[in-house]
Amino acid sequence: IISDKSHCEVQDWLMTCILIDNSGRSGVVANMTTGEFKEAVFSNGTDDDPARYREDVKDHKTAGVYGAAVVWIYDNLYVLIDMYIRTFRSQLIPTDSEVQQVFISSNGLSLTSSQVSYSVFRTFQREGVQVKGRICATTIRKSLATSMHTHMPGQKDHLTALAQHKPQTQANYYRVHDKVSQMDLGRRAVKHLVSLKTKQDLLEGKKNKLFKTELETGAIEERAVREKLTGMKFSTTHSVKAVVIKLRRLREEFMQSVDLPTGQCTSPEKVMEFLESCDANTPESLAVSNSGESSHVWRKFTDEQTCFLLSLTEDMVANNTVKREIVWKRVASDPRSVALGLISGKEDEEEVLKAKQRLNDK
Repeated sequence: IISDKSHCEVQDWLMTCILIDNSGRSGVVANMTTGEFKEAVFSNGTDDDPARYREDVKDHKTAGVYGAAVVWIYDNLYVLIDMYIRTFRSQLIPTDSEVQQVFISSNGLSLTSSQVSYSVFRTFQREGVQVKGRICATTIRKSLATSMHTHMPGQKDHLTALAQHKPQTQANYYRVHDKVSQMDLGRRAVKHLVSLKTKQDLLEGKKNKLFKTELETGAIEERAVREKLTGMKFSTTHSVKAVVIKLRRLREEFMQSVDLPTGQCTSPEKVMEFLESCDANTPESLAVSNSGESSHVWRKFTDEQTCFLLSLTEDMVANNTVKREIVWKRVASDPRSVALGLISGKEDEEEVLKAKQRLNDK
């Protein structure tokens, strides 16, 4: 049985990767369909540019101006998404469902752009990234644009083409070949920017030794850095804030060289492990698991469950006044609900909240 926690973690990570690689809007990822994914065009890679797929997403915010959104998916990520569709998505949604989006909720419904954007925030939280405010798809777009103008100004036009907010493209969006070429250059520029390493020698030599403790412990605070720089009388053209940012970047590089504890997996490894563990032939479980470890994903409603639920709420459906609490009260008070597997009757507080929402959505 697939847990709701694992589903969210894997799906959030996949969507975040797409958004970062494409400087894209959350609506594009939310509206990607399985048909568009299968029709993606493969491009061979080179020594400095990995193999990738080009997917055209027709339903998005600026489709009327720029045409279909071009989404680049690197070969290794494409394989993971394909596994996700085959091994997991197929267990949540029937083959004849009208929901065609690649990424769906635990109830088998399509996601909104807000839900996709929030998934970015959850992914960064799981990675231990602490920031003020909430990271979203727009934050990624702005950060990439700001960094591109600062570190790679010669590539900024390619990024705007990739993000589909370049004024010149509006007049020439019908020139498909030029559009795709520009977006491909934008994709390469983003890949370069994300992996960019500074060549400045700001903290080389004595400064690396001075901040050795901070680099090893991760306790990098602006006040402490200022005191050390002032005490050692270092002359630098950079602000204290710039030194702090550099130290944190060096800390990240230091952590990459540290072996993970036994049994610890990186995010890509956890995603792969989860997808490989999914079995498309897993027997259906109609009720919530009673395990205390985690709440579980419900399977699709059976015809019998659907008819029973409708019989309990027919008056509300007819008057378009469906209320979640009333639906739950009627279901929970009828012993047939447990017999049909609509609920288990032993839900904890968290599972009750999810069950209420699931029944209300249905």
